[in-house]
Parts: sequence; C-alpha cells; structure tokens
Amino acid sequence: MAEFHCAELNVAIGKDHRVAISGLTAGDTDPDSLALLAQDFLIGQRAAVEIERASPALCEPLTLIGPFRSANAGSAAPLAIRFKNAAERPFEGGQDLVFDITAPEFPAHLQVDYFTSDGDVIHLLPNPLEISGRVESGAVRRLGERGAGGRSWSIGPPYGHELIVVIASPTPLFPSPRPEAEAAASYLPALKQALDSAAPVTVATARFVKTNAP
Repeated sequence: MAEFHCAELNVAIGKDHRVAISGLTAGDTDPDSLALLAQDFLIGQRAAVEIERASPALCEPLTLIGPFRSANAGSAAPLAIRFKNAAERPFEGGQDLVFDITAPEFPAHLQVDYFTSDGDVIHLLPNPLEISGRVESGAVRRLGERGAGGRSWSIGPPYGHELIVVIASPTPLFPSPRPEAEAAASYLPALKQALDSAAPVTVATARFVKTNAP
C-alpha cells in the first residue's frame, strides 16, 4: 500500500482472519481499489475498508515528501510523530496541540509544518520563540506544551482533517525561518526547491490530524 502516497492507512487482521483497512486519504484512493489490492493476498474473503477523505489540497505536501517518507520507513530508527493524546481521538476546538517528535538516527534540523484544511500552513518549528530546530540523534522533542518556554497552539476553525509534516535534514532546509503562517500555495514551491537540494540522508514523516468544533 506504499504506492498510496496521499494516504495514511492502517491494516488489522481480526480473529476471524478478516482483513480491515482503515485510515485517511487526501488523494483519489478508492476503497474498492484497496479491497481488490488486499484480495490478492486473501482467499475467499473481501477486506473491510473504511477510509475518511481529507482535503485534496493536502495531497501535494504528501507527494513532495513521498521519497523522504519512504526512506524514513526503511530506517531502523525512524523519525516519528507521537501525540500526547490518543491519535485516533479527534482534537476538539480549544484543545492544545501537543505532540512529540522522535529524531532520526542522525543529528538533525527539524522543519515542522501544519497544513490546514483551508489552504494555509503554520510553521510550528522553527518559530519566533524556538528559532532552532536542531535535535540530537534519537532525541525526543515535545512541541506545544504550555509553560515550557516555547510556542503553544490551540485547535480552532476551520475544522476537519489537517496535516502535520516533519522533515529532518542534516542542515536547515531554509537559510532563514519562514513567516510563521503563510499560504500553502506560496510555500510549497519553496519547499520543493529546498527538498531538491536536500542531503540524501534527509527523511520525513507525516500524520493527519482530525479536528472538531467544541
């Protein structure tokens, strides 16, 4: 299922050996195509497929980081995003966005971007209070915790499915921090240019975030 670059999919096998595929997609991933794909590995049964659709605009950042996500997935100690609260539970309006990033197996500079459902991007790291995104190999860095001296964020409108992208590179992707918030349409060409020049060891990961009105 790695060919579905614009999706975050999970596979589970029940006690009855039935395969269930769940998750989110921002692309044109079709539930029937996933069921047929799973069918190639099953005999006499059809997979249960339940996927939610996010804004197609979120597909472009996922496509840009596709090769770097693949490199990360093959790493023995991958770059990872872990939410303080259960990831499968939606974030409610007014709730703090707090999550941990586990650094890859090399000292890295993190670029952390939050793509909203209405076409904007907020640069969570670097930010005006944390101008350095540097982390040691395998270190865990928490973002968004109040009282820790860094930036904090609360969930607000627009609500829906949004996207966190984390890129880890040996040197900063950009020579100077981007504006804290900007239109994704303005940022993505600059991100593509930066990734085209990035060192071969650069890796990336992404997680969808579901947000609801309070």
